[in-house]
Amino acid sequence: MHVIGTAGHVDHGKSTLVKALTGIDPDRLAEEKEREMTIDLGFAWLTLGEEEVGIVDVPGHRDFIENMLAGVGGIDLALFVVAADEGIMPQTREHLAILDLLGIDGGIVVLTKMDLIDDPDWLELVMLDVSEALAGSVLEDAPIVPLSAYNGEGLDELKNVLQEKLSVTEARTDFGRPRLSVDRTFTLAGFGNIVTGTLVDGRFRIGDQVEIQPGNRKGRIRGLQTHQQKLDIAKPGSRVAINLSGIDRKEIRRGDVVAAPGAVEDTILFDAAYRHLPDVSAPLKHNMQVKLFVGAAEVIARTRVLGVKQIEPGQNGWLQLALQEPVALVRGDRFILRLPSPAATLGGGHVLDPHPGRRHRRFRSDVTDRLQTLTYGTPAELLAQTLARIEPTTQHNLFQQSGLDPETAKAAWRELEEDDQVIWLGKQIISYAGWQKLIDKLANILSHYHRDHPLRLGMPREELRSRLELSPVVFNPLLAEGAAQNMLIEEGSLVRSPDHAIVFSPSEQKAINQLLQKFVSAGANSPSVKESKTLVRESVYHALVDLGELRQLNADVVYAANEYKSLTKKIVVFLQANQRINAAQARDLLGTSRKYAIALLEHLDDIKVTRRVGDFRELS
Repeated sequence: MHVIGTAGHVDHGKSTLVKALTGIDPDRLAEEKEREMTIDLGFAWLTLGEEEVGIVDVPGHRDFIENMLAGVGGIDLALFVVAADEGIMPQTREHLAILDLLGIDGGIVVLTKMDLIDDPDWLELVMLDVSEALAGSVLEDAPIVPLSAYNGEGLDELKNVLQEKLSVTEARTDFGRPRLSVDRTFTLAGFGNIVTGTLVDGRFRIGDQVEIQPGNRKGRIRGLQTHQQKLDIAKPGSRVAINLSGIDRKEIRRGDVVAAPGAVEDTILFDAAYRHLPDVSAPLKHNMQVKLFVGAAEVIARTRVLGVKQIEPGQNGWLQLALQEPVALVRGDRFILRLPSPAATLGGGHVLDPHPGRRHRRFRSDVTDRLQTLTYGTPAELLAQTLARIEPTTQHNLFQQSGLDPETAKAAWRELEEDDQVIWLGKQIISYAGWQKLIDKLANILSHYHRDHPLRLGMPREELRSRLELSPVVFNPLLAEGAAQNMLIEEGSLVRSPDHAIVFSPSEQKAINQLLQKFVSAGANSPSVKESKTLVRESVYHALVDLGELRQLNADVVYAANEYKSLTKKIVVFLQANQRINAAQARDLLGTSRKYAIALLEHLDDIKVTRRVGDFRELS
């Protein structure tokens, strides 16, 4: 799943573009309709190839930049909109800076309102202006697509470029710690509280217990939707609406985080790596009052500049941010700082330590040394990255490949285990993200197999293992763990999805009934495999074998389940009384021919009920 976000100056056609792409008007407020201007976040979606993609439409007016920040942080790809009749404007540059600070490095530049341009020289000037503005930014190499949302020219090209860009955009990693920053709350009659946002770091299931942070409030997921489609499971990277029970709507607001219990905690103090924008008129000073934007949250904070007196325009540095109100965040979360008055974007960065425990002394070398380590990675992160590269593997090989000394590797491993980031598959280990990829791939293979073979009860184990390209030492524990978590069902040599079942059509069921009646009438002299397949079709025949309705003994002999039980029981009872039986005795006992008698005796040998001794069989 991916989410696209718009960005750009007011009145450059972002919402009109979204409506042209999706058929959905993202402006939902009456005031937005009256003023013909986006004020708050809007949402839409479209299908590109086989993927349904969410769109967050953000306001472009400078008075509503802070609403824009509540939605842009959760996107994978930016639609950076510039009107061809106006070119680069103030909020164009500010939105670009925000995308840069948030690390949203995938984007497409859309030149809108092309129907208003008649002068090719003007268009050339606008293109040059756009290229100069993008130089050195995350969108420096972004494709530029001219179009008119008014007459539709260029829309198909934009969809093609979007699909191409998203095909190489990595899906959100599943770290097993699901959390959603709330960007909208509302109620629906008969349903109660609904919150929306982009799900990251994990997946939610209906019935899951959740915590709402800050405040550690408890709730339960009553329902899930993506793009108005009901879900049992919501996956990371998707726009999700959650129907919550056990908590009042008044207790939830934009910026709160809905998370799995223990996945995230609130804080009023955190350490961060920070970059001050180059075109800001003044340095970032110690003890400045700023507005912090992280996820969909907005709070007032005080800066604590560490290691230097102040951070100059265009420079990087370290901060400790002291907040007036708690926010819920984790290491790595991106944030933006703005000046409250006059309102302006100052810079941004990412969280290094969400819970430092105390205020640091500003110029201590041990503080800056620690921040240096946090900025460029921890042993646990290095171990996790190594595992993701070579998984599945043994613990011994992982420690060797990581380059860490044994004691450091063991400590890092304990940290990964405590955070549930690793899973044992027999004697092999795999990351939680790798586990989810395997399970998703397995589920996808089974889904396609059931679609292509609806009358097969399941997929042969060895065929599934081959498709997954796994060795038995990984595959067997994978199936065992998947079955334990009710993600799949093993039945003998077959594997199937829990929700798959064979369903026969009325005409197929009629033919089945006729075949089963033939078996009843024939007794031990059953219809052959070939006759049976001809009467019900081969696919239906195999379904009956999978379901246990038929028992095939060899290439020619098959029995219905009841006849099979009756005949084998007679042979066993005879053996219990007489100790031995040969083919002629079995033939006479069952009133059949030598062909059927030998087929039954050899079958009982195969399943270890009997064993052959010369020309006779005895009970095993």
